[in-house]
Amino acid sequence: MKKILFFLFAVVLIFSGIAAQENPQFTLQAYQQFLLENQNLNSTQLRASHPAGGFKAQIAETSSQPAYLDSIDIKYSLTSYEKELLTKHGFVVTSRLKKGSYLAGFSEIFHYDLPVFVSTDAILHAVHMSYDAILMDIERSMLIHFLDSLLTACHNQVPVLAARYSANSDMQTMIRDLDVYLTVPRILLGRTVTPCFSENTTIVNGLLDLIKAEKPADVTIFGTVERTMDFSQFTVRGHYADEFSPEFGKYFQAMMWLERTEMYLIAPKSEFPPPEADVQRQTIDAVLMNEAIEAANAFALLDTIDGTIRFFVGESDNVTIPQIKSLVQDMGIANASELLDVQRWKSFQDTLKLKGFAFQRINSQILMSDPMSPDQVEPASAFLLLGQRFVIDSYVTGSVVFDKIIHNGVKVTRMLPSTLDVLFALGNDAAAQLLEPELNRYHYSPNLAAVRYLIDSYESGFWENSLYNGWLSMIRTLNPPQHRTPLPAFMQTAAWWQEKMNTQLASWAQLRHDNLLYAKQSYSSGVICSYPESYVEPIPDFYHKLSIFADIAEERFNLMGNSSVCLYFSNMKRIADTLETIAQKILTKTQLSLTERTFLKGLLIPPDIMCGAPYTGWYPSLYYRGQEDFGKNDLIVADIHTAPTDESGYPVGWVLHVGTGPLDMAIITAELPDGQYCAFIGPVLSYYEHLTTGFKRITDEEWATLYNTTHSLRPNLVNIYLANETGTVMGEVSSLITNVEKYPIDQLPSKFVLRQNYPNPFNPETTISLTIPPSLAYKTVEVKIIDIQGRTVRNLFRQTLPAGNYSAKWDGTAGNGVSAASGVYFYHVIVGAQRHTGKMLLLR
Repeated sequence: MKKILFFLFAVVLIFSGIAAQENPQFTLQAYQQFLLENQNLNSTQLRASHPAGGFKAQIAETSSQPAYLDSIDIKYSLTSYEKELLTKHGFVVTSRLKKGSYLAGFSEIFHYDLPVFVSTDAILHAVHMSYDAILMDIERSMLIHFLDSLLTACHNQVPVLAARYSANSDMQTMIRDLDVYLTVPRILLGRTVTPCFSENTTIVNGLLDLIKAEKPADVTIFGTVERTMDFSQFTVRGHYADEFSPEFGKYFQAMMWLERTEMYLIAPKSEFPPPEADVQRQTIDAVLMNEAIEAANAFALLDTIDGTIRFFVGESDNVTIPQIKSLVQDMGIANASELLDVQRWKSFQDTLKLKGFAFQRINSQILMSDPMSPDQVEPASAFLLLGQRFVIDSYVTGSVVFDKIIHNGVKVTRMLPSTLDVLFALGNDAAAQLLEPELNRYHYSPNLAAVRYLIDSYESGFWENSLYNGWLSMIRTLNPPQHRTPLPAFMQTAAWWQEKMNTQLASWAQLRHDNLLYAKQSYSSGVICSYPESYVEPIPDFYHKLSIFADIAEERFNLMGNSSVCLYFSNMKRIADTLETIAQKILTKTQLSLTERTFLKGLLIPPDIMCGAPYTGWYPSLYYRGQEDFGKNDLIVADIHTAPTDESGYPVGWVLHVGTGPLDMAIITAELPDGQYCAFIGPVLSYYEHLTTGFKRITDEEWATLYNTTHSLRPNLVNIYLANETGTVMGEVSSLITNVEKYPIDQLPSKFVLRQNYPNPFNPETTISLTIPPSLAYKTVEVKIIDIQGRTVRNLFRQTLPAGNYSAKWDGTAGNGVSAASGVYFYHVIVGAQRHTGKMLLLR
């Protein structure tokens, strides 16, 4: 236990500064400024600002058949359609050969003596299974016990507080609130307890009944007016639904109470805001909670729980106990009763409003908005003891739905996000091509551009400050690169990068599944067997990010003294570094060393060992629990967004889910470094989306039978490369752009056009776009950056240009290479005798 405590205190020290380190651009003001400057941005401009370019529709014809393709055909009897896709794209993925686990897929290929394809899907799946297992171990060994101790210690202070304020009858209401707030999670945790105040028994039992019903309900809590609480979030799901470990389900519901039961400090802006008296009452509740923790000497206990979750997922998206404590100290508040004075309470609110942590960035409650009113919903400034965590992907989905979208002064009733919104915001420029119909229908290009702008501004510190962000960072490496010519032929096709979208979405579904409890959700294998050849998916940056992920995790867990976890991450880093080297050599067509070839042959078992289990190769070792998880059928589902109503206001309770199904088999053809043209086969992830009504949240157990129903869909982006369960066509095909769009000279405007720079505001760089009409062809064009005092900061270029569309990037530096300071700048364009100027804002 001493080692565990030392580890957790160390985590607190390491992560206590995360909130302060957050990128200063990530503010409501910067987001709103961007929307203001780009409110008329359309889908064409969005794509132009983030060009993915054209992809190849198919690979070049080859005169020779790839080695081993006949062997694969003999073993798997490829259908004519599968062969057609393989010939066209250089690869095919088929559901006809689906497998339940990576063990089943890899061992079958191994025993068939076929060349193996090691995909990023396979590595990401090992990350998911291991992350989930390690998180479960931490919860079982520490967090459940620590939460019980924290709640017990605080609840024991309720009678102490009642005695302290016995002479002040007005404070007794708030002390009874605190009693309810702490009794409910203790009962949910499985403890046999009763409220300190007998009159609270009815209230507590009523709340427990609502939690058991798992439906949204209007409830009067900590006030006199009802609020809507979505008790469907208490549906136990993910690994917490393990019937053999009921303590996980109890912990899930206790934490969900503490993560979602808000104490208002500043009222939410919605159609039905609470009265000021209720907000004042709940502010006192929050300060009393701080006093209870102080009296119980439980600050360190709270910090250890919060620090551990922060290490895995991120910071709370709400006002926390340390922040309440800081506010109380700043204002010189001696005790909570001072806030009974309305002016003192108002002063508390005014002080809070000035703090960067005052308001939640993700709305995760049911708040109503009038589509005809210009006012937009804003979540409350709320205190939660252990609030759900801010995750950037939920910020994305919450920013591109009703009532965040305004077009021509009118709110757009887009009730559900697209999962492709998340991919585009995470840097996948190609996603915008597939989103174009949605962007045109709902006019949310400015919103999507704004969240992309914010995410692009993050530096490495953000992506390395939690395991959750590190996982997202790995997913981002699978975005299509700008220059694809150096890649193998199959990796230059539209079909391949749509297959990578499937990988990204499937891995993201696993990430959300593993963090269901903590991540805040937005609302709207006898004889010698071998692989004769192996092919590692050549994306070196992916394996580099995996190495960083493992390095950070090993460093943190080393503080715990847990040798098994440290050994696991040390091994992961070694494997990641080796795969990075191999991937780089494949791209540069450099011969692999004997050691590297031997390594690849040892995917399942070390070379020259007899066939069959146990599998002790490098790939099974990427699973924290080894073959137990390596061989597990892993169909998972996660709810990621909730829409209470449809576009007309009818209460539907839509819940958007993402999930994974059985593994598909991928067959690819590619050149080895030695020049041999070869076919390879390996299992890859499958991705599904599912929409429920009535606030129904699906568990993994339910998903095992639901994934193949008519309500579950493989997004049509997969149809271009995927053969169905009979080896035939999936359905209507959607494709990325497969030729570079051109703008004919005779379609150019007759006048010079200077467009608003994008992004704006910006950091670190922005693009200035202009169009030279035929009438100004071959004139000298000069672009300068000028500061607000009229001084030239940077000469970007001076050239004679023909008619056409052009763009210039400014990286925010002056002519001497020094970074320019935050502020307003102008881009001054001279074309012949004409002068044109635009205004932009640099935010550091």
